[in-house]
Amino acid sequence: MEPFSLELVACLPGHHDRVWSIAWSPRGDMLASCSADKTVRIWTRRPNTAAAADPTAGAVTAAAPIGAAATCQQTSSYSATDHLGGGTGPSSAAAPQQQQWYCSAILDQCHTRTIRSVAWCPTGRSLATASFDATVAVWELSGGVWEQVAELEGHENEVKCVAWNPDGRLIATCGRDRSVWIWESMPGREFECVDVKQGHSQDVKVVRWHPGGELLASAGYDDTIRLWTYDGDEWGCCQTLGGSGHGPGHSSTVWEVCWEPGAGRRLASCSDDLTVRIWESRGRGAAAPAGGCGSAAGPAGAGGTGAGAAAGAGGGLSPSRPDLRCAAVLSGYHCRTVFSVDWGPHGVIATGDGDDSIMLFGQGDPDLARLLVLREGGEAGAGGEEEAGMQGLQQLGHQGGEEGHAETRVGGSPGGSPEGCQGAGAVSAQEQEQGDASMDDGGEAGSSGASGGGG
Repeated sequence: MEPFSLELVACLPGHHDRVWSIAWSPRGDMLASCSADKTVRIWTRRPNTAAAADPTAGAVTAAAPIGAAATCQQTSSYSATDHLGGGTGPSSAAAPQQQQWYCSAILDQCHTRTIRSVAWCPTGRSLATASFDATVAVWELSGGVWEQVAELEGHENEVKCVAWNPDGRLIATCGRDRSVWIWESMPGREFECVDVKQGHSQDVKVVRWHPGGELLASAGYDDTIRLWTYDGDEWGCCQTLGGSGHGPGHSSTVWEVCWEPGAGRRLASCSDDLTVRIWESRGRGAAAPAGGCGSAAGPAGAGGTGAGAAAGAGGGLSPSRPDLRCAAVLSGYHCRTVFSVDWGPHGVIATGDGDDSIMLFGQGDPDLARLLVLREGGEAGAGGEEEAGMQGLQQLGHQGGEEGHAETRVGGSPGGSPEGCQGAGAVSAQEQEQGDASMDDGGEAGSSGASGGGG
């Protein structure tokens, strides 16, 4: 896979406080964003030619909770030129091939505190939102109007993440109360809690369904990832990744996990320990490296088997016995906490960190991982810092095992941070999130766990 550049196609202003989460609709024609301003915004994409003909075409209104009247509507259009020096505000005169986005709905008057997570139902007609007010709301689009149709209550305090399973029948939530809840959709727009799991010892940050829908991953402040499956009677933990007695894993808070699209044969995770780990099933026929985990080190990093070790063909993952193991560690690239990771449909893994960097990793040739793009602070342009980053960071794989890598994966240690990261790792997720707590609505102040604050 050849290196490529990223191009900013739109900047969408509107929220009045930090944006915590965004989610694409199943068809990719809408984007939902949620914020500390207690609102969800729905952004709709359309060709610029249509926007020029009718700036309000296709606008959707937002309804207040449980059928109240629409509260607000936003139809201004934005294109990339508006925020790249080519314009000064809402635009309707961009190139015909350029796509525009507009805010088609604002969902508000529901949550009383920060909205931390938003997720689409696979049908694309419903949304679920999770809030620091300890509730989850379900919204439905009907007749061009978004309406809150259900409220899920049960968590003791902040709900950190919500996720819909692939067939839209189940919703998973997690929170600061260290629990994972599973809800089932019932007739009449009702949702019933079918199980509550208490396996984590600290805040649970994220829940993500396997593409097959029979396996759920959760992760959080206790540095572990837990896999849950249904045994016909209840949901149980079928494997724990990391933590005492569970083999190699992250050494600090796990902020996000994501399954490989399609068959979901692999799992990616990111952490406060500045690394991304790739997990795969032993049943796929790829032997684990001698140290238990390969490493894919950055420019200052020690060696490993490379992320390509996790890319063996064939085999599959059994929901009842996933038997995942760490196949690769991507280290030495991020200077600060890796907060976000996502796996694209074409095999590209995107990460985002506390140093305002976005990095894209992809499968190389022959079977090596490559850092495709390094975009720092949202300012790097094609041929600029990205190319400079590629010169030093393009290839990830060398030989070595987990034993040697364990000494070098955290920022500040040899191999833990790329060259040029001054004081990398000096500012921890705990410090960052404590600052966050003071800026949202106090949602996480005093939270248990190593990371402490507002995430």
